Amino acid sequence: MKALVLLGCPETPSQTPMAVYVFNKLTKIGYDVTIAANPAAKKLVKISDPEDYYNLNLVDLERTLGEINEGDYDLLVGFVHKDAAASFFVTFDQILNTKSLALVFSRDEDEVAEFVNMIEESGSNAKIASVRAFHNPSPIKVKFDKAIKEFE
Repeated sequence: MKALVLLGCPETPSQTPMAVYVFNKLTKIGYDVTIAANPAAKKLVKISDPEDYYNLNLVDLERTLGEINEGDYDLLVGFVHKDAAASFFVTFDQILNTKSLALVFSRDEDEVAEFVNMIEESGSNAKIASVRAFHNPSPIKVKFDKAIKEFE
């Protein structure tokens, strides 16, 4: 089984530790995990694993978008904390047409609702785990752990 994890702008402090956590969790349940990220997010994730303990598979987000096809991945997990991240998630979701989970978060509750609406209005069948969070990754972790049980 293959999973694709989408990372956008690394502005939120909680995204990087959560990316490593999600990679680890998905790997332990049997997924071959690829993280697609913009250059800055890729660097932050890579630096978070200096000994290459997790053997992270990091690829360029935009290049991956141009190369993927339906059926390439069995699971899509997207970090959605900006408009652009919501757009990327919806685009990947529509192309891959697979099980998907949107981890929607922001420090602003109205933004969380806005991003959830963007995904829902796209016609996506994604599981959406939303929470108000920014600095502290724990609320996102709790939502992810609960949601991913549905895909195990």
